[in-house]
Amino acid sequence: MKYQTNLLKDFPNNFLWGASTSAFQVEGAAKEDGKGITVADLRSQKSKYLDTSISVDHYHHLVEDIKLMADLGLKSYRFSISWARIFPHGNDDKPNKKGVAFYNRLINLLIENKIEPIVTIFHFDLPQALVEQYNGWTNRKCVDDYYNYAKTLFELYGDRVNYWLTINEQSLLANVPTMNGIKASNPENLRQLSEQSNYYMFLAQAKVYRLCHQLLPKAKIGPAVSYMTTLPYDHTSLDILKSKQLEDMIGFIDMDVALRGELPSYYQRYLRDNQITLNVELQDQEDFIKGRADFLGLNWYSTSIFKLNDQANPKMLKGIISGVEKVRDNRIMNSEWDFSCDPQGLRYALQRVNDRFPNIPIIITECGWPEKEELINGEVNDVNRIKYLNNHIYQLREAIKDGVNVISFNPWSFLDLISVNDGMDKRYGLVYVDRDNYDKKELKRYPKSSYYFYQKVINTNANNINKMI
Repeated sequence: MKYQTNLLKDFPNNFLWGASTSAFQVEGAAKEDGKGITVADLRSQKSKYLDTSISVDHYHHLVEDIKLMADLGLKSYRFSISWARIFPHGNDDKPNKKGVAFYNRLINLLIENKIEPIVTIFHFDLPQALVEQYNGWTNRKCVDDYYNYAKTLFELYGDRVNYWLTINEQSLLANVPTMNGIKASNPENLRQLSEQSNYYMFLAQAKVYRLCHQLLPKAKIGPAVSYMTTLPYDHTSLDILKSKQLEDMIGFIDMDVALRGELPSYYQRYLRDNQITLNVELQDQEDFIKGRADFLGLNWYSTSIFKLNDQANPKMLKGIISGVEKVRDNRIMNSEWDFSCDPQGLRYALQRVNDRFPNIPIIITECGWPEKEELINGEVNDVNRIKYLNNHIYQLREAIKDGVNVISFNPWSFLDLISVNDGMDKRYGLVYVDRDNYDKKELKRYPKSSYYFYQKVINTNANNINKMI
């Protein structure tokens, strides 16, 4: 019998303590310096609140914001590059020089401050021109355009970027296809187009995993997966099975394809049962086999409890979450947006991933707490976020002690940023940005109490986290 003697007892000294954002939610400058319009820009314009034209103006506050990151002590920063800032139409002959220069400046400033860039290639902001040219991800042409875009990023920034994320929360895009600009005349056609786009996103990532390994042999690449841990409301086999199916189809499917190089059997049955036929070519199988991820990026916020209810009206397309409703657990802290604070759930979730993919490196790419907040005398005392961070970091250490290979923690978000549905009301940031839904004010930055709490976490390598609070 062999015993595992190399189990860690704490966070390693080279652990990447970071934070996260995405381009369309923080940059602003949606129409400046040659940037093209994206699906995310158009969706934000339909909001009754602010849109991406200014957002929190990270584009023009870059030096100030990175100084705040450096003062915080960040070891990593997970951000996204806007496809349309590099290629305004998604597939231009040459990249946009001013867009290239902006991200060069961003990456160089991070390197100068000893902050590891973790770059998301595509985060909800498909160039609208690709939707108008050929309906975006529903067409195989988008695979080639994404591949060329990723290749360009590798060539431009690969000498400084060691960690790449391919697509953020693909399962969400597949189940809310309007986020990819996909429309259809009826629900059946929309589901068909959605699943075809899902397949093409899987294929594009496989091709880009392989390309990254060829061009940047020292770099690591993986997906950013929406990992929703689902628990059954009733302790029956029927509810437990439904919870497992939800978890498979929303979270594990993206992991399975990225690491195993094939469409899982549960997904193939789903396609068959719903009479969905995918456009598959012979070459695709080789691309999947030879294109595998090196690590998993996990966007994990909370556990979700579901009960069977045929009358429920899910936000996603029917077929995945139909027949269930989400149930609030009032025994634990819940946000106004029904996010639960369930830190033990993070440890449980990480154990499940490690059981499925033993010792796979894991980057927590998102994990955060939303609040409505008010600036009082230049301060924001966000005690609930501190509790959330403290307890999740405590359980993250426990997961590492369990043998889970977590290498980085990047809570959402570094700055307050725009939520398309909730504007500036739904704040996640460690840094408060003084603007509201209607008035940009001076966009002044104020570190919150959680900023200083997390600063101590980083400075002590979480030695200040010694109990749940």
